[in-house]
Amino acid sequence: MNYDIAFFKPKRFEECLKYIEYIKAQKYVHINLSDVNDSVKRRILDFLNGALFIQEGQILYLGENTICTIPKTGKYFLEYENVELKKEFDAYDEEEEIVPMFSKK
Repeated sequence: MNYDIAFFKPKRFEECLKYIEYIKAQKYVHINLSDVNDSVKRRILDFLNGALFIQEGQILYLGENTICTIPKTGKYFLEYENVELKKEFDAYDEEEEIVPMFSKK
């Protein structure tokens, strides 16, 4: 891997598994998510966020279907970031947390 950035356009969730090797190698990973539906897009983003958390990297939301992972030591210039898209993906959309209720006897 003698390059700094890799470009991908997944069609299935399973394709994103190979992206982790690039993230571990401290490479930039540019991903176009236009060929996957919203549920697969969410799974991919959740998976990448976990990997980037471990590697202390970050995700930039560049457009409606475009993201770029930045390694911990990565340097970049970004004139804009799609703030609305970031809010959409940062929203908590998991099932409502179940809190056990105990009755007093």
